[in-house]
Amino acid sequence: MFKKTKIFFSHKVTLKTLAAILVFLLGIFLRLWKYPYYPFVGHAEEYLFVWSGLSLIEKGVPISWNDLPVYEEKNIYWTGIAPNSGPSQGGIGVRLLKPWLDEPPIFSLIVGGISKLYNLPNFTVISSYVIRIPSLIFSFTVMLFLFLLTRKLFDYQTALISLLFYAITPTFIFGSRLAVPENMITMLMVICLWLMVNYLENSKKWQRNLAVILAVLAGLAKPTGFLLVPFVSFFVFKERRWSEGLKILLTGTILFLGPFLAYGAYFDWELFKKVIAIQGTRPAGWSSLAYIFTNPGFSVEIFLDCLIVLGFFSLIFLIFKKNKTKGEEIIVFSFVYALLVTAISGGKHDQLAWYRYPMYPFMSVTMALLIKKVISFPTFEASALVIPLLIGNIDLLENPFFKFNFILQSTWFRAVFLFLLLPSIFSLVFKHKFWLELSKVSIIFSLAIAIFVNFWVVKTRFNILCDHEHCPLPQKIDLFEPIKVNKK
Repeated sequence: MFKKTKIFFSHKVTLKTLAAILVFLLGIFLRLWKYPYYPFVGHAEEYLFVWSGLSLIEKGVPISWNDLPVYEEKNIYWTGIAPNSGPSQGGIGVRLLKPWLDEPPIFSLIVGGISKLYNLPNFTVISSYVIRIPSLIFSFTVMLFLFLLTRKLFDYQTALISLLFYAITPTFIFGSRLAVPENMITMLMVICLWLMVNYLENSKKWQRNLAVILAVLAGLAKPTGFLLVPFVSFFVFKERRWSEGLKILLTGTILFLGPFLAYGAYFDWELFKKVIAIQGTRPAGWSSLAYIFTNPGFSVEIFLDCLIVLGFFSLIFLIFKKNKTKGEEIIVFSFVYALLVTAISGGKHDQLAWYRYPMYPFMSVTMALLIKKVISFPTFEASALVIPLLIGNIDLLENPFFKFNFILQSTWFRAVFLFLLLPSIFSLVFKHKFWLELSKVSIIFSLAIAIFVNFWVVKTRFNILCDHEHCPLPQKIDLFEPIKVNKK
């Protein structure tokens, strides 16, 4: 009897592990699929950092582009078109500045370092095959720690569904490819939270200390990342450990400000002060939050991802939920904290959507919690909102070449939506267990459709928008070239 139970338990654990690995691999596949092509090549924001990093490595001084008026004529290093070695040949018109002091150096050195590894020339449209690799690795790490964090705070099922949403949501996938420091900050925020949750449970100081160090590194990747320091200290303050929380806050601030100010002073203190001053005047206002809610995207264009709308609904659901568990309180706070940082620092009515990346892992968790709740108790009202938001990204597949465009027509939408909603309607009227169970099946079926639809959206997005004549294409790079060189 004992042997049979042990074998069954072993198989159950194996199946759970296999399911998590499969979802993780799905997320990796979708992030790697045509990652150099979309978001489009020549995104000027990406080259802010890689040019600065390469300049630091090769010339010992940061050089990159900007249009800020605080830079004077003496700071202009070069003005012109940065050439593109890719087949589309689309360059970027820039004004290169020396020294470029807009951002601290950590992320720049990472993307610049990998470009140097491949011996790619500076001040060109460096291949997105290369410069997006660090962000992809950050994203894979986020998936791992998101699963570990959610399993610790809740259970395996919630962790798996959270990982699934993070793996398949197009906004998360496309954003995680861009070579911007917010992808690094997102990774560090999730790891810091995982470390602090463990620290508060077992009091291992190395976990707390590592969380502080990672928070400081986030600030040295981009100044907004410094806000991870008060984020980390909050969890200690919440336990009324005032002296420890203050110690974390002061230590993290000193460890950030010391290198940050020294970096500016080393190159040009007066210019550095002017840059910091003008960066602090970025527009923000009362409508910033509303703009984030109503203008979804992962870059500088509107991208209507219905799962993001579902994500904001899930946050509101959780905020107003009574008797929240400790795990729910932690996730809600983390989500809202990242959201407010975005609203304050991202700019009023400014569609620079990478500022939003740190809140997306927590959005995945709130969506998982909402879906679990709706499946366990699928009311008509909840089904009416959740079903179309789960399946809504099917409209992103609409294009002249899609053989099944007819399924996107309004008649099909109304018929299928009504069909999926009927069980919850009957359950509302007849109060019978059969209709309640069928309503659950309808939600689960909608989730299954969502997985397929979003997989197809990511897989076909570039092909739908582009052809080889009109869309910018990256320079192809043999990513195994450094390995070959080292073997020789």
